[in-house]
Amino acid sequence: MLEGLIVVVLALGALALWWLLRRGAAVPPPTATARRAAAVPRPAVPAAPIAPATPERTEAVLADDGRLARHETLAAERRQALLEALRQMPRPPRALHQLVSPEFVARASSTELAELVMTEPVVAARVMAAVNSPLYGLRTAVTSVGQAITFLGLNTVRNLCLQHLLREAMPAPDPALRQEFDILWSSSAIASELSLVLAKRLQLADAAGMSTQLVLHFLGRFAAATLLHTQADPAAPLPTALQPRALAEQQRLGLSAGEIGSLLLQDWGLPAPMEAPTRAIARIAFAVPTTPGSATRPALAALCASLAERIARRQLTALQDYAPEQDPHEDLQALRPHLPDPVLAAVGEALREPDMARVLA
Repeated sequence: MLEGLIVVVLALGALALWWLLRRGAAVPPPTATARRAAAVPRPAVPAAPIAPATPERTEAVLADDGRLARHETLAAERRQALLEALRQMPRPPRALHQLVSPEFVARASSTELAELVMTEPVVAARVMAAVNSPLYGLRTAVTSVGQAITFLGLNTVRNLCLQHLLREAMPAPDPALRQEFDILWSSSAIASELSLVLAKRLQLADAAGMSTQLVLHFLGRFAAATLLHTQADPAAPLPTALQPRALAEQQRLGLSAGEIGSLLLQDWGLPAPMEAPTRAIARIAFAVPTTPGSATRPALAALCASLAERIARRQLTALQDYAPEQDPHEDLQALRPHLPDPVLAAVGEALREPDMARVLA
C-alpha cells in the first residue's frame, strides 16, 4: 500500500513539472528586435493645445483679488430690482438657445446651421445683407445662407447669426445709445473674428466655442449701457480699460457688466457650459495668477475683446508693427500674468493676417 502511495505522489509530481515546462514554453523570450525597441526611449508627447474651459476649471482659475462682486452676493432686493430692469428688454428668439448650445457649436453641419437661420427670416435677411456688403469683398453675389457658409466658413456665419439675434434683444432707440451700441457691435465682430484667426495659429481647442463666448461676453456690455442710460446722468463717461470700467459699473449699477451679462444669460436659460466661461472672460482681469498657463484661455479671450474695442474706438490704429508683448496699455498689464510671451507674439501676428485685414478695413 505504501509503495502504491509513493507511485501516485511521483506521478503527480511528474505531471506538475510537465505542466510548468509547457506553460513556460508558451511565452517565448523577447527577440533581439524587441529588446532594442524597449531600449529606445519613446518620443515626448507634444504639448496639448489650449484646452476649452469647463465650469469647474473656470471657477478654480478665477480666485480673484476681491474687488469685483459676484451677482450671487448681491442683496436679494437689489438683485431682484436689477432682474426686473433687465426683463424690460425683449427676450431673444428661441433659436438663440440652440445656436449657443455646446452640442450645436461642436457638431452642427452647414446644412443644420442654414436650416436654423431660415427659421428666423429677419435674421437671415440681415446675414445675407452683411455677407454681400463690401466688408467681405465677394466677387459673386451670395443668394443663400448655404452659399454664405461656403464662402465665409461656418463659424463666421454662425457668429453673424448670433450677433443679429442679440440685436433683436438689444434695441437702441436713443441716438446716443445707438452710437455706443454700434461701437460694441463692431467690437464683438472684431473680437470673434480675431479669436478664429488665433485658433488656427495657436491650434486652440474648441475655437468655435471661444468665438461664441466672445459674442456673448459683449451682451453684458449692452445691458449695462442700457441701464446706465436710464440713470440721472447717463452722459457721465465710463473708463474704457477693463479694470476701472468694471469697477465704475459696479459702483453705479451694483454689478459690473460681466456679472450683469452672467445674470442675464442665466435668466434667459442659456446653457451653463456657455455662461460660465463667458463670465470668466469678464473676471479674468481681476484673477490672481496661480498655476502658470491655467488661465490662458479666458485671458486670451479678454485680450481679443480689449483689442477689438480699442480698434473699434480708433484708439489702436497702427497694427502693421503692433507687438502686444510690448504694449504698455493697462489692459495688457492686467492680463499679462496669464499670457505666455509666445501667445502674445501670436496675437500680433494674427492681427496682420489677411483675414483680419479684411475685417479691420
